Amino acid sequence: MNNNPKGIMVCVTGQRSCDRLIARGQERKGAETKLYVVHCVHTGKNFLDNPDEADAVEYLFTAAQLAGGELSMIRSDDVVDSLVQFANEHKIELIIMGATPTPGESIITKLQRQLIDVEFDIIG
Repeated sequence: MNNNPKGIMVCVTGQRSCDRLIARGQERKGAETKLYVVHCVHTGKNFLDNPDEADAVEYLFTAAQLAGGELSMIRSDDVVDSLVQFANEHKIELIIMGATPTPGESIITKLQRQLIDVEFDIIG
């Protein structure tokens, strides 16, 4: 386990429970570590499944900023590929995500398959 990765990507959804994921990123962040809070959604969908999207975006932006990170909002036709590309471009060494409640191949599994040198911290 890399205790001071150079780049951390916290993958969040539109749920307020993402605070615990951002807090984990802040916990794992070293002095030289860059923290990225990333929300990626399919093109054409509401970013945060929230009718009041502006408030939800402001909330995420503030949470990321308070943790010493920056918020990136990505729209894509292929969420997994976009997250992989983001991780590679930003030299991510650690990805923090919430556990997937659905059985079968998850976004976590797909990312782990493509980012074999990245540590994953899955929060249940």
